[in-house]
Amino acid sequence: MASDGRPWKAGRVVSASEHSNLAQRSRSIVPPEELDRFLATFLYSPEAVLLDEITALDREQARIEALLETTRPLPFSSCQRVSPIHPRHIAGPEFVMATGSLGCLHAYFFHGCRWHEGWAGFGNRIHRADFKRLATIGPPITLESRETRKRIGDSRVVLRYAFEFRQAGEPVYVGDQSAMFVKGRLLG
Repeated sequence: MASDGRPWKAGRVVSASEHSNLAQRSRSIVPPEELDRFLATFLYSPEAVLLDEITALDREQARIEALLETTRPLPFSSCQRVSPIHPRHIAGPEFVMATGSLGCLHAYFFHGCRWHEGWAGFGNRIHRADFKRLATIGPPITLESRETRKRIGDSRVVLRYAFEFRQAGEPVYVGDQSAMFVKGRLLG
C-alpha cells in the first residue's frame, strides 16, 4: 500500500479498477492491494499463477481454497490435439503449477515470506501425485491446500502440503508435496 493508503502495484499506486482479476474476485477473503503486491513481486509473472479466485484463507488451519476456471487459456491444455479418444482436458503440469502457486501463497500469507524482501522458494519434492480422473474443460476446479508439516527459521521455511483438487465434487488430483523458502540466499 502506498504511504497515502492507496493500493500499490509494482512500485506504483493503482485505482480499484486496476486491481488484477484474481484480487478483484478474491476481495472478500484477501485485501486486493495485498494480493496485487503478492502478484507484482512474485517469482513468476501473473499468467503463471493458475488461480482465478481465492475462496478461503484460514491461518489457524493453515488451509487455502481457490478456484481454477477451466475455460480460461491454459499453457498446456490449449496446445492439446483433440480427438474422440483424447478430449480437451486440464493437463497434469497445470495442476503441478497450481500447487506451486498455492504453496507460495501459504509461504507469503502465513509465514511472512515476502519476495520483495529477498525471499525465494521452490518445490523440492513431490512425495505423491495422484491424477484421479480426467479434469474436463467446463466446470471449475476447486483447489484445496493445507500444511501438514512445517519447519520455520529466520531465513528458511520448509513446508509440506496436502492438496486435493475437485471438479463437480469428484477428486481429480491429490498430492503430497514439499517446498523450501529461503531468504537472502541463491537458490540452487
